[in-house]
Amino acid sequence: MPAWQSRAAAASHALLYMLLLAIPLSGWLFSSASGVPVVYLGLVQLPDLLGRDQTLAELLKQVHVVLNCALFATACIHVGAALKHHFVDRDDVLARMLPLVAPRRREK
Repeated sequence: MPAWQSRAAAASHALLYMLLLAIPLSGWLFSSASGVPVVYLGLVQLPDLLGRDQTLAELLKQVHVVLNCALFATACIHVGAALKHHFVDRDDVLARMLPLVAPRRREK
């Protein structure tokens, strides 16, 4: 795999993990600013991180939506790249990620 593809894969992994942390936090901030309580797993009510502010809530809602769209786009690109490696490049990138897929045998 070319070095730029390895760097792109590492960057997309980092972005996916950052978004998986940022999205719930932005939702919690949005709920706090909206005055809606956040209940974790239906058991524990989390404290509000912000005071009620409708203008800020609208901004945080937009941030939350944009972050979710970014997660969807990044995941689609990541899956597309893995499928390209499997079906076009015919390398073992996808097989290394999926434990039930056996790596292809190399022809000599």
